[in-house]
Amino acid sequence: MIRELLAYYSRQIIGSLRNCQNILYLSCMEEPTEPKIIKEPHKRRLLYESDAGHPWESRPSEEQERIYESSTQILEKRKARRLEEAAEFLYGKSLKWYKEVVIWPMFILLLVELGVRVIQTKYLFLWPPQVFNWVITAARIILFSYLAAIGIKHFKANKIQIVVAAIIGGGVVGFLLAIFQLFWYFELWTFFNLIGQPLLLMAEGMLISWLVYSLFFNKKDVN
Repeated sequence: MIRELLAYYSRQIIGSLRNCQNILYLSCMEEPTEPKIIKEPHKRRLLYESDAGHPWESRPSEEQERIYESSTQILEKRKARRLEEAAEFLYGKSLKWYKEVVIWPMFILLLVELGVRVIQTKYLFLWPPQVFNWVITAARIILFSYLAAIGIKHFKANKIQIVVAAIIGGGVVGFLLAIFQLFWYFELWTFFNLIGQPLLLMAEGMLISWLVYSLFFNKKDVN
């Protein structure tokens, strides 16, 4: 009886072992299946596509751009303010004020100077040069006197301010005129004229404006 039981249980154990062996064999024969993973674009690829092929260049944010623009505007305003403060420190008025005083009289004077020289060279070259010198001298006296009068009456300038305005206007007109003569005549004297012409017009403007103020506005109430 005991032998029969042992034989029966041994057959059961051997059968179960064979079944396990068959299952392991079948599992080894099947190919392993990997879990499906959704591949997303790499961060480096996204950055490369978003910045036109330059991933090493970081794109500034909107806040950084606003800060940069505001800082640039502040620097420009500071530069303009420094220029105005320098002019006010030296002359009592800003450069913008001097530009408004001299712009139209000196622009007209520059046109007269250039026009007379072109007409003399191109059309009236047989006329005596003294005629053109008289025309230019008369234009300088009239326009520097007009500059002084309008600066005193309209812009309420004092003596030193109107003299300085005439000096600035004469220097600018003289320098532009000297550049024109350099290309128009292209002779040796035109190179020295780059210094001499501005100094001459500055001296003439200073003298004429000082005389106008002293003769007509010195003892009068400008207001």
